[in-house]
Amino acid sequence: MAITPREIGQRLRFARESQRITQEAASAMIGLQRSAISLMESGQRQVSTLELTRLADLYGRPVAWFVNTDILVAQEDPVVALFRAEPGLQGEVVQTQASRCLRLLREGASLRQLIGREITVSLPRYELPPPRSVGQAIAQGQFVAEQERRRLNFGKAPVSKVPETLAHQNIWTAALDLPGEVSGLFLSSPDFGMAIVANLAQSSVRRRFSYAHEYGHALMDRDKSATVTSAHNAKTRTEQRANAFAAAFLMPEEGVRDFLYGLGKGRGSRREEAAMDAVTEEGIRGALRSPSRSQNVTYADIALLARHFGVSYAAAVWRLRGLNFASADQTQVLLGQTREAHRYLRAVRAFSAIDESESEAPAEVHQDHELDWQVLSLALEAWWREEISQARLLEVGRLLDIEDETILDLAD
Repeated sequence: MAITPREIGQRLRFARESQRITQEAASAMIGLQRSAISLMESGQRQVSTLELTRLADLYGRPVAWFVNTDILVAQEDPVVALFRAEPGLQGEVVQTQASRCLRLLREGASLRQLIGREITVSLPRYELPPPRSVGQAIAQGQFVAEQERRRLNFGKAPVSKVPETLAHQNIWTAALDLPGEVSGLFLSSPDFGMAIVANLAQSSVRRRFSYAHEYGHALMDRDKSATVTSAHNAKTRTEQRANAFAAAFLMPEEGVRDFLYGLGKGRGSRREEAAMDAVTEEGIRGALRSPSRSQNVTYADIALLARHFGVSYAAAVWRLRGLNFASADQTQVLLGQTREAHRYLRAVRAFSAIDESESEAPAEVHQDHELDWQVLSLALEAWWREEISQARLLEVGRLLDIEDETILDLAD
């Protein structure tokens, strides 16, 4: 069934209001009278192909979104859902960043479609009952993490690049300057699929944890158009479940045990050993005792563990508490030694043969701007295939804060 002018008009109005653009501003930007915009939105005036293309670019949506009857417009716009869900996102700077991010996501989806790379996310969906307790939330998160590591063939090794892992699952990733109480966002829309945003103000290891945390939401809680992870909802069961997922996904139990065993730790101070006698086939037993305090896990051990798996010192401490390598009292002591752990890691880096600050910086920058790199690559590919005009290429460049001359040089 063909879409009617009235339905197109409703979508034009929805898209314009989602971007917080007035009719006057829209008419000025595409060179029409305000009354023309009004008549289009009410369905009383036909929209030409050129006008629809310009409006789609202005509103940051693919043209197909306005004319495809299979797309449901009833789903709440992710930006609107974000601002309503989290008071800390009400600031003008954050709203501007979030709107830009949504425009990039929609632009990227549109470019993918133009060059024949339109991809749907094919993540498994874990149908879990709502957790009734903290313990059940943690158990569910750990179970899903184990299943995902098995599905992705990670074994017990660290996850080298979380954003790259998400990209392989066809999930967009980005990092924005968000308020301090917000660690990450999960977005879902028929326009662009799924996207995960981490707080750029966090340290790199905390961003890794945030990416993994939001990945947990994508697997277990993706029915909402937007989810905010912040201090205001940290104690909800779904957030606790996503935290447990992130910890188990980044620090698999078997990998943690092997690492501690490699340090000569984690086996207990007294162990019972047994074997069979080859002649009599009778059992032989003996006790093995470790030197006093030799099995105690120290802040230095945990600092190395955190470095190995690319997580924060605090995350590593709590993971060991969850795996019963540390008691409640020991956990508090170890958390109180965070400063010493950071000082120890700085000393380890100073004596390392590799200058990590130089070797890791480029990869970190690339991860933080993963969405920008992907959209730029798609725009250049579309230009080389003559699927977009020079005007649209320049518009994408401006959205990415790239000068016109620079993006034309790249294109040529």
